[in-house]
Amino acid sequence: MLIGQRCKAFSLSACLLAAGAVAPSIASAKPWIGPNELDLRHHIELLSSTGIITAPTTQWPLMWGSILPDLKRAQARNISALERQALDDLLARFEQERKPFSASIELAHSEQERRFLTGFGDSNNAPEYGAVSAEFMSSSWAGELRLSYDIPDAPREHRRLDGSYLARAFGNWGVTLGAIDRWWGAGWQSSLLLSNNARPVPGISLQRNRAHEFETPLLSWLGPWQLQAFAGQLEGERAVPGAKLLGMRIAVKPAQWLEIAASRTAQWGGDGRDENFSSFKDLMLGNDNRGDGGLTQENEPGNQLAGFDVKMLWATPWGNQGAYIQHIGEDESGYQPSRLTHVVGLNGLFAIEEHRLHWFLERTQTTAGALIGSNEISNYVYEHAIYKNGYRYKGRAIGASIDNDSELDTLGLDWMLPDGSRWSLRYSDVALNIDGGGRKGSPASRSQGEGNTLEISYSQQFGGLNAEVGYIKVDDGLQLYNYDHGIESAFIEARYRW
Repeated sequence: MLIGQRCKAFSLSACLLAAGAVAPSIASAKPWIGPNELDLRHHIELLSSTGIITAPTTQWPLMWGSILPDLKRAQARNISALERQALDDLLARFEQERKPFSASIELAHSEQERRFLTGFGDSNNAPEYGAVSAEFMSSSWAGELRLSYDIPDAPREHRRLDGSYLARAFGNWGVTLGAIDRWWGAGWQSSLLLSNNARPVPGISLQRNRAHEFETPLLSWLGPWQLQAFAGQLEGERAVPGAKLLGMRIAVKPAQWLEIAASRTAQWGGDGRDENFSSFKDLMLGNDNRGDGGLTQENEPGNQLAGFDVKMLWATPWGNQGAYIQHIGEDESGYQPSRLTHVVGLNGLFAIEEHRLHWFLERTQTTAGALIGSNEISNYVYEHAIYKNGYRYKGRAIGASIDNDSELDTLGLDWMLPDGSRWSLRYSDVALNIDGGGRKGSPASRSQGEGNTLEISYSQQFGGLNAEVGYIKVDDGLQLYNYDHGIESAFIEARYRW
């Protein structure tokens, strides 16, 4: 705790270097499953559909403490071979993660930029990078120092500490200082509020470890519940330097087949803006509409986004089937989110012997009011008159990778083989920046057009080495901000851990 107390607010680099200096003397592993763990999410989805996992699973990082008690109890149960395979794989990963100390090295190469569309399981690194990391874990502490060098990046941004953190458990709560990726929502290709599209925002977070039910009978019917909250600081090179990013999400699971969550984020404060208690109170109470109570652009507390998502998941004789929807409002009316954007999707699993085919169909629309149609408002989502760089970090949307005024339809297939390898396919129909207007403060302002994208990849584990190779193609009709025409590229990523 002395390390955290002596660090200035959100001074991440100094904190993590200090944490890294003491890490070898403590002992390594993550207390959670991150939004880059696609295979583990497939296992969790299956076990949730059959009732083995009872905790909410639509907020990532997902705490191991939320699912581990269920996994341990299921070991002695008579379950199907398919469930046993998923259970064993998850427990094997946990045993690997709980090692007192571990280290890894990562390398990646791509012929061209491949992070045009990011979905669950992808990284937000540059197309060519190298990284080294060291992790530790004890009964109450966990941490990682990750140093990466991204080759094709902006000046002075090559060296990064993204993915580094220091965490401490206090009873059933965990506090984390660092820069970690988050994914809030049931979507596989998009999340409107928090996704892995932008680099992780450095800050401090609080999360519940075990997802117990409420003890009071008045709320116990809501079932197991999970809460995550964080406060981070955006970059200094913005229209409002040093603005804060705040967020909170609560998810409940009142039935085995149903999960409901409410989420809220806000940009607040920064140079030249009020950061006093009165401003924070107005932000929390939603008193931020100009013209109400004497609010003007000068004293408006911040820029908020809020909404909800619903996930339904049930077991079938061949695997599982699910449906989900996420609605996020860019404004508030009558204490309810308004001017909504949405993600809707279906997903499921077909299992034949030891082969598993996971699939999803998903639609994302990021024009305000797109679901209603007649009330669409362009150049509104992820934009703000005060925070002119919008709801973005380092130039990329913190939510959906297509940014605003766009549509995305995706078919995703993941074929998991008996030897643990995986073939993945993502085919998308994309319409970017439909109104042709500029996106304020975003280097993606010149991205527009309509077309298709295809990504095929193969991943395999060889002991401590995990390798992925793939191919991506983007139609010429999609004019991306880095290129005059489409993209055609091969890529390879590898990580060795010991």
